[in-house]
Amino acid sequence: MQKSEFISKIKVLAKQAYANKTNQPEIAQSKFPMVDKFPPLKDVMDDLFDFQYEPFVEDVEWVAPRPTTFRIKLVNGADFYLMYEGKDDDKALFVAQVAGKRYFLESLPEEQQASEAIARLLRYKFADTGKDEEEVDTEIDIDTEVDTEIEAPEVEPAVPQSVEDL
Repeated sequence: MQKSEFISKIKVLAKQAYANKTNQPEIAQSKFPMVDKFPPLKDVMDDLFDFQYEPFVEDVEWVAPRPTTFRIKLVNGADFYLMYEGKDDDKALFVAQVAGKRYFLESLPEEQQASEAIARLLRYKFADTGKDEEEVDTEIDIDTEVDTEIEAPEVEPAVPQSVEDL
């Protein structure tokens, strides 16, 4: 085998190896790419939703860089916030703000209270603002004249008008 044949075989084998590596199926990503990018967030979401957050969460948004804050949008239109407060003894510290109240998630009782508050948000049915039923016509037609006069009933004055009325 000559040097040129050896180089051409290496090139062919290198192309085949590279093609096999690039044609691998991609790892399935979850419904929420932000959760994939920030692994401690997945652990907290699993704890708050008891490992079944995907059917109840519509979207996860990163809304502030410091403190790192995430808005969790629920399927019924409500939302709450998770703030990353750093690490303590290899555990990520998060604070949940649900309906205006803050829960420190390193404490188990507060984590349970936060889960209950999220459950209340999910149970709450927001009022529909769209009018699906018959729409009420509240417009007034300016071109149409209405000849109705409202007569006020006569009311006797409380104060006499002259001395003779006393």
